[in-house]
Amino acid sequence: AASSGCWRSRATGHARRQPRTVAPARTMREGECVTFLDALRSRYEKGAVGAEGCRELAGRAGLSERDKEKQTNLELLERVVLQDANVAGGGEAGAIATACPKIEELDLTGNPLAGWDATLGIARELPALRFFSLVRVALPPPPPAAIEGVGAALGALRTLVLNETGLSWAHACTICAQLPRLEELQLSDHTIDLDAEAELQATRALPDVFPALRVLLLENAGVRSWDDVWRLRDLPALEVLSLNANPIDRVRYVRADEAAGGANGAAAPFATLQRLFLYESQLSSWEDVDQCDQFPALRELRLQDAPVVKGIGASVARQLIIARVGGIDALNGATVSRREREAAERFYLRQSIQHYPEPLPTPPAAEGEGGAAAEPQEPRLPEELGAVWAPFLKSNPRWRGLVGVHGMHSAQLPRTGGGGRTLAMSLVTLTLTSKAGESVDAKHTERKLPTSLTVAKLKLVCCQVFKLDPAKQRLFYGGPDAAGGAADGSG
Repeated sequence: AASSGCWRSRATGHARRQPRTVAPARTMREGECVTFLDALRSRYEKGAVGAEGCRELAGRAGLSERDKEKQTNLELLERVVLQDANVAGGGEAGAIATACPKIEELDLTGNPLAGWDATLGIARELPALRFFSLVRVALPPPPPAAIEGVGAALGALRTLVLNETGLSWAHACTICAQLPRLEELQLSDHTIDLDAEAELQATRALPDVFPALRVLLLENAGVRSWDDVWRLRDLPALEVLSLNANPIDRVRYVRADEAAGGANGAAAPFATLQRLFLYESQLSSWEDVDQCDQFPALRELRLQDAPVVKGIGASVARQLIIARVGGIDALNGATVSRREREAAERFYLRQSIQHYPEPLPTPPAAEGEGGAAAEPQEPRLPEELGAVWAPFLKSNPRWRGLVGVHGMHSAQLPRTGGGGRTLAMSLVTLTLTSKAGESVDAKHTERKLPTSLTVAKLKLVCCQVFKLDPAKQRLFYGGPDAAGGAADGSG
């Protein structure tokens, strides 16, 4: 755990809340199980034999005297980390409540707790508990008696971490149904079968199970398909959904009116979802990216290491995703500025030209009064482009809207003298000449190159022609009438 009180989920940048600490808990000898209070005193109590909390805090810069006192006085202690401390149970009834009544955040990762009785027995004596981590604690399916006790023991809980516990989705729902204030659930790093019959029973009343849930992390949880994810669409407060490292191979968003057969008034699926994380998914089609544009409140998307973006370069992939998903202001952890969005959308329009089924038709010239030519205006995209354009428009759902925003000139090739446009017109002819000593005798050569070619790629062309290391090149450009040219800059 970091001193900030957070640790990061798998490459999402989303902070999983963890109690703040200054050092890992002291690990007991193998097989030496202790009570919660014994481990707590050994780690935190001021003046205890072997206590680590006081010694670690004594020389730590940046902590106020008040914080130091809180971390070494059990009665004031609010955040506790006892990872792999061999805690097996709570000990004598009432002792925890008397010794440390103010604990709000508790991390018991990797402890051999003796089932639900021991787990809930500790929590029951901590009325202020808001965060509870049970990572790597082997928990059996909760028996009816344990389920009845969850509300009394964890009723004030806001965050519950059940990673690597072995609990299924149905068992987690059964527990969380007793926690109406729960805002964050983490159920990662073990398989949860949302498609099993028992799991289906648990998902039918999810809005009632999770009325306040804002953050749901199901990372590396064996979620196999988007159909499984779609069962979460009616969670009323869900803002963050992390599905990293799951073999999800498609995204489909069905609007409420379509799902209801055209009925009006139906609530939009995932109506409050703002952040969707799909790192290490199996998405392989741009159609899946386009579907992300349908989420009504989406503001952040993460798509690193998905097949759809592999092999095209991080910069190109970023621009295409930004252009295709219009509502996001953050992508893969980095903010999308207004300037970056405009540049990405124009780049996308230029890239789309090569996929046109035919050149764009030229809109008819507008006429003024009396048949005179009207003032020159930005040409508009025709309302109907014809059946031949239907596949292109289907695979590029934002294209028409972006043409309306950025103008026809952003979506057109240069015109020939007769007004037509061809793909060949996206090429320019450059004469390449070397002034470098090792190739000064080389003959100049002409190349037809695309106007979208970057300087870095132009250097690679020069490397092929003149056998010069791109890192040592400096490019200059001279127009048709220039003698020598001016430095273009090598960036």
